[in-house]
Amino acid sequence: MKSLKVVLLCVVACASIPLSAQKKLFKGKPLEVGLTLGASNYMGDLSKLVAVNETHPMGGLICRFNMNDWITLRGNAVFGTISADDKNFDSDAFRKQRNLNFRSNLVEFSGCIEYNLLGFEETQRGTPSTPYLFAGIGVFKYNPKTQFHYLATDPNGLALHDAALKKYDNQWIELQTLGTEGQETTKFNDRKRYPLTQISIPLGVGYKKQWDDVWAWGVEFGMRKTFTDYLDDVSKDYVDNQIVGGANGLLAAALKDRGPELGYAPFDNGMGRGNSSNKDWYMFLNFTITRKIVGGKTVCFQF
Repeated sequence: MKSLKVVLLCVVACASIPLSAQKKLFKGKPLEVGLTLGASNYMGDLSKLVAVNETHPMGGLICRFNMNDWITLRGNAVFGTISADDKNFDSDAFRKQRNLNFRSNLVEFSGCIEYNLLGFEETQRGTPSTPYLFAGIGVFKYNPKTQFHYLATDPNGLALHDAALKKYDNQWIELQTLGTEGQETTKFNDRKRYPLTQISIPLGVGYKKQWDDVWAWGVEFGMRKTFTDYLDDVSKDYVDNQIVGGANGLLAAALKDRGPELGYAPFDNGMGRGNSSNKDWYMFLNFTITRKIVGGKTVCFQF
């Protein structure tokens, strides 16, 4: 009975406190989960900085733990799409002749540290909003593809591709398996096929605000430094058709040099196809909304 009286007394005491006062009493640092939605893009051999028209939707899940007012730990699981096309820069004679393009879905799992520049108290008291910087490490999976057009013709109106390739017309073809730059051929066995799962380094800036004592929202822009130059399947130089086609088939030879589809002569062997000294990047511009699920709960006054 004594314990019951204590519980009832605590309940009555909490009920008698104004709601606005109760919301300012929290216990422990919270764990937050939520959604992130926004846009994805890419920067590499098939772009000049960023092509806005190649922007795609992205989305995913986010989990945050506020260690203290200055440091927040965050985990992400996101899905997006990246793409590029030389046709976006047809005023550039080389890109117009190269005529390459790609598209790839991308899945990323990452862990980051957010540094809250003004400090951040995840309530409506104190500092309920702050800009922040973030950095971390991620693992991402991608798979560049391009759409094959069998009906392309040469300047004389003759079919450009072998009849055996007709079955691939308008299909999206995976490029990594084709070795379009001679990967793992006898002559270029030092060129290995690039792995489709790689490491990235997320870097960026954001702003977040506590909406109320449960919900928070934010916006951020993040770049992902990668350690590959093959997000777009383009990096080194042109390799002889017989080498690429002999190792990986007619489709590989057809997709390594697509200038002839526009009536251009094929590039000479050894001519640059891309710039291997600069690695590719991908990026997200996204909004976040999170909700506390553990910690940070309203409690009674201590007597």
